[in-house]
Amino acid sequence: MVLHILRHALLILSWLVGWTLFSKMRFLEKKISSRRPLVSMIVPARNEEMNIGKILNALKSQTYENLEIIVVNDNSTDQTKQIVQSFEDVKLVDLSCEPPEGWAGKSWACWNGYLNSSGEILIFMDADVEPHSEAVESLVALQIEHNGLVSIWPYQRFERFHEHLSLPFNMLVIGSMGSFSHFKARPIGAYGPVVVVGRRAYEETQGHAAFKDGVLEDIKLGRLFLQKGYRVENYLGGQLVKFRMYPQGIRQLFEGFSKNMALGASSLGAMFFLVFFWMVGLYSASGNLFFFPYSLYYFLFAVQIYSVSRKTGDYTVLDALLYPVHYMFFLIVFFVSLYKVIFLKRVEWKGRKIRV
Repeated sequence: MVLHILRHALLILSWLVGWTLFSKMRFLEKKISSRRPLVSMIVPARNEEMNIGKILNALKSQTYENLEIIVVNDNSTDQTKQIVQSFEDVKLVDLSCEPPEGWAGKSWACWNGYLNSSGEILIFMDADVEPHSEAVESLVALQIEHNGLVSIWPYQRFERFHEHLSLPFNMLVIGSMGSFSHFKARPIGAYGPVVVVGRRAYEETQGHAAFKDGVLEDIKLGRLFLQKGYRVENYLGGQLVKFRMYPQGIRQLFEGFSKNMALGASSLGAMFFLVFFWMVGLYSASGNLFFFPYSLYYFLFAVQIYSVSRKTGDYTVLDALLYPVHYMFFLIVFFVSLYKVIFLKRVEWKGRKIRV
């Protein structure tokens, strides 16, 4: 009897923790600032021939006109460089060699983008991001308002079935940063796909040069700014900033998420225990799906997942109802990531082996 009461209490408390993790979600909205400083848009790109043309067309269609666009070709082996060269008024920084010893690719590319920029405000944007025409306008207004670092986790856009498997990863990233939870007064870091900073603050902190290895560079950059006394404000992309993370297939998705997952979990601090406790409830509820009354908790968690996920990506009711499948895939990827970090001491991404 006592065991049943404890199990009910655990499931109910876990479900409530889930709501608190996502209780303060805020989204990038259209904003306009009276100030129009020069903005340097820096796009690090390695083997992005499928995305680079799309993002450059989007950036050249922005309502914010005082904008210089810089693409850093990170020693790509595909047609990324040639596609960039076909665009007028886009500055190409061509890194034709591998990063120097101690540097990882993205950090090296971002740093070289900064070195070749002139803007008062720097926006680092991944090549797979799909910005609305008013996105830069709104990002600039937010950075001027907060006078610190602003980062965005984009809305997940899908075209293929395997992309829906990102559901647990997406919710984990959003919930674990502490940006939208009652449990944290300030975030533990920043999101990587879109980062907006003032030039002076970036130079004072040394930006990406402060952690050259590039592993978890988004979390480290946010923490660096917090340590230096700057504000860090995280938002969800809503309808202004979207992306397709891994459109090429489930193998790319698997490799992408296993790259940082284990290291990311270890960097969450106290938030890890809250997220872990919530996920224990998720798995317990799905494991008792056919045992009444515990099966009721499965539907409670499904409602919770649907309520949160539909605001953050093209997730459906079916994704929520099939969440045990998504979270089983998550477990497999997590243990593979753990193996790579503990035993291999390296991860792979876009043809590079990265020491961790």
